[in-house]
Amino acid sequence: MNARSFYLDLMERREALYHYLDQIDERKAPDPEAAITDLAADYAKIFLAAGISQGSAAFPFESVYTSPDRIIMQDAWETVRKRYESVGLIRNGEASGLFEDHIALELEFMAFLCEESRRDPDCSDWLIKQREFLRDHLLNWVPAFTADVKRYADTAFYKGIANITEGFLRFDREILEGINAPLDEGIENQKEVGETAFSLTTANMDQILQELKKEYRIFAPKRYEKRGAKSSTDLIRYGEIHSVREIVHEIQSDFSPKEIYYPITQTMIRFQENQSIEEPASDSRGVLIFARPCDINGIRRLDNIFLENGGHGDIYYERLRDKVRFVMMECGGGWDDCFCVSMETNKTEDYSLAVRFDQENLIVFVKDQAFEPYFSEEKSKEFMDENRKVAPENADFMPQFVTTNKKKVRLPKIQNHQQLKEVSDLEFWKEFDEQCIGCGGCSAVCGTCSCFDTVDIIYDETSSDGERRRVWSSCMLDTYTMTAGGSRFRKTPGANMRFKALHKVYDYNLRFGGDEHMCVGCGRCDKRCPKEISFFDIICRLSEELESTACNTTATEVPGNSIAAVDEPAIRADISEGLGAENPNRKVER
Repeated sequence: MNARSFYLDLMERREALYHYLDQIDERKAPDPEAAITDLAADYAKIFLAAGISQGSAAFPFESVYTSPDRIIMQDAWETVRKRYESVGLIRNGEASGLFEDHIALELEFMAFLCEESRRDPDCSDWLIKQREFLRDHLLNWVPAFTADVKRYADTAFYKGIANITEGFLRFDREILEGINAPLDEGIENQKEVGETAFSLTTANMDQILQELKKEYRIFAPKRYEKRGAKSSTDLIRYGEIHSVREIVHEIQSDFSPKEIYYPITQTMIRFQENQSIEEPASDSRGVLIFARPCDINGIRRLDNIFLENGGHGDIYYERLRDKVRFVMMECGGGWDDCFCVSMETNKTEDYSLAVRFDQENLIVFVKDQAFEPYFSEEKSKEFMDENRKVAPENADFMPQFVTTNKKKVRLPKIQNHQQLKEVSDLEFWKEFDEQCIGCGGCSAVCGTCSCFDTVDIIYDETSSDGERRRVWSSCMLDTYTMTAGGSRFRKTPGANMRFKALHKVYDYNLRFGGDEHMCVGCGRCDKRCPKEISFFDIICRLSEELESTACNTTATEVPGNSIAAVDEPAIRADISEGLGAENPNRKVER
């Protein structure tokens, strides 16, 4: 996205908030006082955890989001306080009830830097300070904070404020990066405060992993020999690692990391006679995942599906997801089947560490201050003294992202409900009645497919003891829409393919807004399909079919083309034929 795109997105977020404010205007609302009361109650719930379980709130302090224990007055608070003091600022009496890393003070500090930039003819230093503070602090935690605000908010007001805040910060980053680019040419070896890179040997990194394992379970792509699609091929799949030598980084994994935080089979409750017991967590440690940018962005899609879909978060998903932190792996030049640039998933800011594999060494970029102690000078000396190995050395390194793919997808642009109906009636879909065998393999490797069944397992025929499990499912299976009476909403593979394709490039965006599509362009489904059906080709072909119809739907070949908002969701298209966007969290009793 360019600066104009960020600006237009910000204006859309603003208009949504204006719409809510217009609804509660005292001149129009039947009971404006009730609206104020609702906002007060919502404030207490969101920011003070009033009426909900302990810890389930959007606490507006950076320390809460960047410290392992999620408590106030941690490293971020101290760092921010020093930033303020470096330019002669201290907290005054008006802010006596707020700590320095409160979001209000951090935003006020950015406003101060902007004002100083305006006053100073040679404003380069102030512009650099803005960019550093935005990257080191605001963008390091506010996106997670605003996601929590939207998760816990009941009113559109606070959801709108969260959307605008996040959108403005990203817009500000785009502007600052454009302004600061020329300034950077004259700055050599400049280190970002709170962001450090280290050059390590694999042996030294393994020692750090052993320290990390005390607090985290660590997962990465691993090689499983002779377990591929053919008996002679290997399988690259995520698993728990004990050494960086186990990490397969030179090729793409066959499966996404989804199964770590959204297990294939997950016990929800156990029941015995007249009582049920919720399954406890098996491990209290956090989870650290080595993942590519597209897979990290895929997790954001699942967050929306499970936590923002329908107003009630999925507690089973949330418990595991809250533990997850990421080590972002550079992609280099990408892979043959990728089209992540078109889907705008080639970049991410949501990671704690970034790593580049350099022959026998690694370069690790520490973005999250919570991980700095593992790479500190004192810790390095311990490793060197105990093992007589080389300690980490500071390195000049900033993560690089893929900027071009061999493939550029053509995204369909559906403008209204009538066009959607015509799209669903295309003869194009019937071709898949013969091509697709409905195995669901594409869903298994996809990082954003989220559908599941719930299954009750009875331990013994003569007993009522058992458990309820959540088990992955797929909209491509012929049994997926089957009801208890044996009827099916979608009766052909082509109808299933239509549903999946529109859900990936239309329904998701319609439901959650913004610029995101459900598909992240990883290309795994193309490689997995035993009938060699390419989802990339399906999207491009769909765009071509649309162009040749009389419904005047157009397609754009610009990477990352956003889908225009429409008046009605796809779920209204033709429910009798199963064209709608079903709730992906559906639970089906078998």
